[in-house]
Amino acid sequence: MRKSLILCCAVLSMIGTQSFANESYADTQEMYNFITISAEPVIKKGIKEAKHNVATIFNYHENDSYRVYCRVNNLTTIFLQPGEQVLGIDGGDTSRWNVKSTQTGSTQGPIEIIQVKPQYFQPGNLLKTNLTVTTNKRFYNIELVSCKEWYNPIVKFTYPTDIIREQIFKQSTQEEMTLMNPEELNYKYSVSTKKYPFSPTQIFDDGNKTFMLLREKLQEMPTFHMKEGKKLLMVNYRVKGKYIIIDRTFEKGVLTLGNKKVYIKNKGINK
Repeated sequence: MRKSLILCCAVLSMIGTQSFANESYADTQEMYNFITISAEPVIKKGIKEAKHNVATIFNYHENDSYRVYCRVNNLTTIFLQPGEQVLGIDGGDTSRWNVKSTQTGSTQGPIEIIQVKPQYFQPGNLLKTNLTVTTNKRFYNIELVSCKEWYNPIVKFTYPTDIIREQIFKQSTQEEMTLMNPEELNYKYSVSTKKYPFSPTQIFDDGNKTFMLLREKLQEMPTFHMKEGKKLLMVNYRVKGKYIIIDRTFEKGVLTLGNKKVYIKNKGINK
């Protein structure tokens, strides 16, 4: 009787252990299904353009490295995105490579550039190093190669993620404005001044929402408050592209940036 009881307990223990193992395996598989394997990093090369000594343009991806070809006695200039600020530059070989950063103007605003020049060329044993650039927006890992004849004089980047984001904003704004009846829009707004860069160039509403069209290339966005007497009231609004969209109409409002203010009056509101 005692032996039978011991055998029964052993069998139950084995069944329990197997059941626990199966559950643990199932849990592990379920957890594994949630794990996203990172895409393999890619080394993008500007060799085709370098052989013709012309500019090369890379599509930026945060996991990729970029191989840039340089030439002794020539500068390779790397352009970053307009508005992007360099926080740090580190080079693997600072004794045989000259690297400096500066800023230049463009139609899109100030641009940070990085200038690279190798001091030597070694036949049969290419002079190589890497350069890491940290900015307020992203991280760049750049491989530098010193060549004898050909090189990349200019290196630029496109940013597919930013392009997609801008297209989404543009599309959503257009869709929102497409729903309006143009004949019912109210354009009867006045502003206290147009001298500030953030002064709206156009204001209108559809009876439910108010749209303020701002100028391009604003460095900072103003804040908006509705004005009732001497009180400034917070309202729901958002920025889409060049528009400030306010989720209501108002009689008086104010745009503020620092100590500067632009007062807005709706002359077409039904009282």
